[in-house]
Formats: sequence, structure tokens, C-alpha cells
Amino acid sequence: MARWLGLSEKGNDGLHFMEQRPVRDNPLYNQNRMKIGIIAMNCSHGSTITTADNSWKMTWPDTREVSVMADRAGFEVLLPVARWRGYGGETNFNNRTFETYNWAAAVAAVTDYSCIFSTSHVPLTHPVAAAKQCATIDHISGGRFALNVVCGWFKNEFEMFNAEWREHDVRYEYATEWLDLVRRIWTEENEFDFEGRWFTSRNIWSQPKPIQKPMPPVMNAGGSEAGQKFAATQADMNFVILKQRDIEGGRAQIRKLKDMAREAGREVQSWIHVYVVCRETEKEARDYLNHYVVERGDYVAVNNLLEIFGMQSETLPPDVLDEFRFHFIAGHGGYPLVGTAEQIVDEIDTLVRIGVDGILISWVDYKTECRQWIDEVMPLMEQAGQRRLFEANGG
Repeated sequence: MARWLGLSEKGNDGLHFMEQRPVRDNPLYNQNRMKIGIIAMNCSHGSTITTADNSWKMTWPDTREVSVMADRAGFEVLLPVARWRGYGGETNFNNRTFETYNWAAAVAAVTDYSCIFSTSHVPLTHPVAAAKQCATIDHISGGRFALNVVCGWFKNEFEMFNAEWREHDVRYEYATEWLDLVRRIWTEENEFDFEGRWFTSRNIWSQPKPIQKPMPPVMNAGGSEAGQKFAATQADMNFVILKQRDIEGGRAQIRKLKDMAREAGREVQSWIHVYVVCRETEKEARDYLNHYVVERGDYVAVNNLLEIFGMQSETLPPDVLDEFRFHFIAGHGGYPLVGTAEQIVDEIDTLVRIGVDGILISWVDYKTECRQWIDEVMPLMEQAGQRRLFEANGG
């Protein structure tokens, strides 16, 4: 059920007009067994490291078109990736990116249903500024904002800011204090002082507060022991890389993360990234995957990316490294959904059984393939009981 936020302005003719914008419950908390979203369309090439035709060029008109398309179809999430430089190679993968707070504000203004995320490197944005930016987007969206908190792993980006590069586990300690301050700014009505290990601020004040009460939800992609602890104790959604893709192995991984949160008195959702290739036959899907990965993949860029990740030939067997290369070109290491619409929905059923709550999708061609997903895959998800029929006028 939507509430309404009235905005009164005075036009040039002196007459007042009222624009009403729905204030909705955040769709992150709807009853769909498998929620869906789009990831990385604020970056050139999205999540595919390929020179294939129709790979994502990333313009604002195209971004707006896909955002509105997904929003009208009932996608729960639109999530940008925080990136400040590319990875070289022929594509210079991800070298063109829209900054995520500005992107989120713009996308929030042209959509009505989806939860709009910003992604923030906590060492690169002061919490006083971040809290204000988040509250602003929450108002623009009518209460549909969420924040993806990341600690950073690309050292060259930090050097652009002359920002301190901390030890791995310390990054999560820093992020905890950063988020503590942001949440206090979101919720405390009166001025307050803050003194911590990294932040000392006086007479902190911020209005308006976010629409969502008590505050907007937070996502984190912690995979290490320190990262998992942070996600379990601080986040509302854990962005997971499934280490085992069989049902029992995946279920054990997801159960562990959710149990860690419950032990801290909290409930978290588990989301994963998937890359999608959907065609009329499985052969067509596999052939296209082979085309854009093996034949048109940017191997210089992916090798640079894997080197940054620390996955090098000196430490991994060649066959394992080749598998990493393949999946990173295909979709930044995401979970593959490749085949016919029916096969993809069957695989999504496996993810439901594993305990995954939501999937963040990337494609080679976001515009064409998002429309295909809406027309061919979503009706089958509804028939399979993975999602309810979405009514655009009622959310």
C-alpha cells in the first residue's frame, strides 16, 4: 500500500501546483521468493569484459530506458558499482562510470517502484556527507533507497584520492565506525558530538532525515572472515559469492551467513550476482557465451583484474586460472544462468532451494536482454511460484 508525499511549488504564473509521489514500503521486503535486480549498468561494459557487438556503452539515455523498463516490470533492485578507473586492455573495462550517488538520485527520479542503491567506498566519502546524500535520495525516491557499503580493494583508486590503504581486517573496523556515525546522523534529531578511532566531529546536524524508518537498509559483500562478521552484524543484505554451486554446499554457505546474523540478533538477506545468456535453444546460448568470452574476450583487461585480485599463475593451476578468466569475462565471476528461459527458471529454483533471496543480473546487452528477461523469463518465474504477478499501478 502506497502512502503519498506532497510537494508544493509555485510556478512562474504565480499558481501553486502539487506533485504527489508515492511513499512505498521498500520492495526489498516484499514476499517474492526470488527477488531480482540489475547490477553495474552505471559502468561501461557492465560486468562483461568483452569486445562483442552490442556490449554496454553506458550512456544516460540508455541507462534511463533500462531503469524505467525494469522498474515498470517490478524489479526490486537497481544497483550501481563504485568504480573510479578502468582495467586497461582493448576495452579498458569499466573506465567510463557514472558516480553512484548522483546516478542513484537521477534513477530515483525517473522510477516509482524499484529500490535504488548507491554504492559507497567508505574511506572515500566522509560519513556526514554520505548521510546527507543518502537522505536526499531517499526523499527523491519516496523511501526506496538503500546503501551498498564497500571497503575497497583496488589500491590504484585509493591512490587517486591520496587515501590511506589500511590492512584488510582494519578496513572493516573502519567501516563499522563509519556506518555507526552515518546511522546516528540518520536517526538523531538533536545536535551531537562524535569521537571515535577515526572520526571526531562536533555539533553534527543533518536534516531532513530519511523517509524510511528507522533508516535505509544496507548491503555489504563481505567474503573473508572479517567481511562475513561485518555483513552479519552491520548489514541487512549480504552480497555473496557462492563458493560451492551444488545445493548442499551452497545451502551450507548461505545458512552459515544467516546463522551468524541471527546470533547477533539480526536477519539478513543473501543476494548473488548472476550473468545471463538466454536464447531459444541451449546450443544458441552456449554458442553466444563462447563467442563473447572466448572469441571476443579482452584477456589483457581480465588478466589485469585477476592480478589485482591476487589470482596469479604462480599461485593457481593453469586450468583453475582459465576457469576464473572465463567467468570474469562472462560476468565478473558471477553465477551463470545460461540456456533457454525454461532452463534458467529451473536453475533459479535451485538457487531458491539453496537459500538465495535475490539475484543481481548483468547481460552483455542490457537493453535487448532486459526486455527478453521481462517477456520470456519473468512469466515462467511467476508460473513456478518464484514471484508474484506484478501490478505496476499498485506496486
